[in-house]
Formats: sequence, structure tokens, C-alpha cells
Amino acid sequence: MAKEKFYTEEELVEKMQNGEYGWLDYVNHHSKEWKEDYKHYCESRGKAINHDSAAEFVEFKQAQLETAMEDGDA
Repeated sequence: MAKEKFYTEEELVEKMQNGEYGWLDYVNHHSKEWKEDYKHYCESRGKAINHDSAAEFVEFKQAQLETAMEDGDA
């Protein structure tokens, strides 16, 4: 079995800007935690695993980070 490859945020942004990756690739190569969280996010909301739900998931994670920062937890 091939080892999963994860990238830094900077590397992922570069791959997105180059057109090499879409949102689904971004989520799947961000971290093992994000990959698992995304699967749960889709299952709990009845969403398909695809580009659109991956983009929604990234927005969801951004909102979580902003809330944590406002609360002093990040």
C-alpha cells in the first residue's frame, strides 16, 4: 500500500494556484486528521465526497479556526 502524502499549507496553495490540485485534492493531502474529518463531515450531512463538498469543508474549517482565534483557543 502506498504511503499517503501530505503537504504544507503553502505547498497546497501553490498546487491549487498551478491548477494541479482542486479542493478535493487539497483536503485529501492536507493531513490525516482533515481527511478523516472531511469523511465524517460528508457522512453526517449526507453529502457526496466531491469538489463542491470539499470546498464547503474548507470554509467550515476556516470558520472553526476563526472562532477558536476569537475565543483565544488558537
